[in-house]
Amino acid sequence: MRAAESSRLVGVRSPSHPSDPIFRTLAACATRATVVCARRLLALLVASVMAAAAGAVSIPKADVAGSKDSPIVSRFAGSVIVGYARVDFGTATLPLGRYSASEPSGFADSEQAEGRVTRIAYAAPAGKSGLEVYRNFEQALRTAGFRERFACAGVDGCGGYDFSTAVLKPVLEGVRGDAAVMIETLQPINGDVRALTARLERPAGNVDVALLVSQSPREPVGVLLQVVEAKAMATGQVSVDAKAMAEGLAQAGHMALYGIRFATDSAALTADSDATLAQMTALLKAQPALKVYIVGHTDNAGTLAHNLTLSQQRAESVVRALETRGIAAARLAAKGLASYAPVASNDDEAGRARNRRVELVKQ
Repeated sequence: MRAAESSRLVGVRSPSHPSDPIFRTLAACATRATVVCARRLLALLVASVMAAAAGAVSIPKADVAGSKDSPIVSRFAGSVIVGYARVDFGTATLPLGRYSASEPSGFADSEQAEGRVTRIAYAAPAGKSGLEVYRNFEQALRTAGFRERFACAGVDGCGGYDFSTAVLKPVLEGVRGDAAVMIETLQPINGDVRALTARLERPAGNVDVALLVSQSPREPVGVLLQVVEAKAMATGQVSVDAKAMAEGLAQAGHMALYGIRFATDSAALTADSDATLAQMTALLKAQPALKVYIVGHTDNAGTLAHNLTLSQQRAESVVRALETRGIAAARLAAKGLASYAPVASNDDEAGRARNRRVELVKQ
């Protein structure tokens, strides 16, 4: 987890004494968050648990402060949230194959999903098996319309215990010092592991789920649920000034301007386009010999004929806006290309958002 995420993944236990071997391992791993460090840390955690007289992890009575279930996938009844983190726009690795040491992701096949990422770690109630917990999630996802993309069961089926290590790596990379993340139930040691990757396709954007269920002797069943809701990244947070536009045209001959925005399915410019229009005007006034094409682009939603008309009308709206700001019509030409020139895949909302754009092109 990165520090920018909205809340930290909080664990069952946080060793804080410098003499504690777990603390020393945390300190060592703070400067090199590797799989080796993660496995060593987890081994120490499990060893410390199994050395306890009761021989079992004490399940918290209440959820971690600030945590909540995903509105899309609920918890197994009676489970407690022992770790939680959410980021409004991030990425998560979706396992689509067994563990593979030769692949950077740790999986023979995988995919990166972007959008709102929620990671929740649960401890299931005592007396429940990993299979029971897994089957309940599997059934619920299937009933909700999710399509299974990958599933594995058992150490052999998933390619070894390192499968769960690869799943947990993004979580454990955030471990730092005495405020470290402790989730002790998620790494199966001499136990069982089951995983499922599924997708729900919907007009508002796909929802991807990566589920890891693991169980070790004398420990509660651990669940790591990762939910990625595809959504467009918030744009307009970084402005492009006239100088940057000039550099873009000089280097590439064109530049995408995501600060130009329109009402939905309309050629009407929104008020928040004014800042970018002002910078376009400044560029054209600073370079009186410069002539440009204003090119409108859409995603592939709707018919091609409709999008060709819409993208042309949007380009013309920008031309008119520049003319009202004192730029001669002879220096401007509008063209709509619909979805003919995508810069990203139209298969998800993040890609479609990148494809909906206006480009400034040097004539």
